[in-house]
Amino acid sequence: MGDYAFEFLVITLLVAVSALSVIFFVPMIVGVTGYFSNDIDTRRFKDVFTTIGKNWKILIFYTIFQLVMIVFPTLNIYFFNTHPENVNYFVLAVCVIALLVGVVYLATAPTVIANMDVKFRQLVYDGIMMLFGSLWRSAVSVLIIIGIVALVIFYPYVLPLTLYAAPFAISRLMAENFLKLKAKAMNTSVFELKKKQNEDDYLDERGAIRRDKNMENKDEKD
Repeated sequence: MGDYAFEFLVITLLVAVSALSVIFFVPMIVGVTGYFSNDIDTRRFKDVFTTIGKNWKILIFYTIFQLVMIVFPTLNIYFFNTHPENVNYFVLAVCVIALLVGVVYLATAPTVIANMDVKFRQLVYDGIMMLFGSLWRSAVSVLIIIGIVALVIFYPYVLPLTLYAAPFAISRLMAENFLKLKAKAMNTSVFELKKKQNEDDYLDERGAIRRDKNMENKDEKD
């Protein structure tokens, strides 16, 4: 229980600080997605920064893309909401469309970046294809982000409560989509992919059996 509480505090703090800086928010979401792609017993906080570091090139383009598609439209919508006398409906419509596109890629692209070595053009394509891994998982992920955007616009003081739960839920949902598409491409099943992944996790980099601390402690007691 203590590990989960500490993880909650650290991830919430990292995402909150990155959100305040704005420009580091998107890379942090990708880093957190890479972190959550590992099991609770094996993931380390350094995984966040390792994911960001090894994908820094694509993150430059992806961050610029998301600033244009999410941050600026959100600020415009917030302005129109607080200054209704200045509403420009054409600009508002463009902002809403851009925001929806940005939301889709905020849901799908971090998983693609964390699991694949892609160029920006590939990211644009694979981000859309991720939606078809499971339409209901994709819909839930998009709705979570839309809900967060709504909080930013209407109830920003509630936002800190979502900074751990939302990335965790979305990364898990999208990981299943990714595995489903990967299994289809490899002509195998999700079960077989997960089985192989568990086997890889059980072995160290030299192929030897990895013994976790719980097992070592048990042997010492015996």
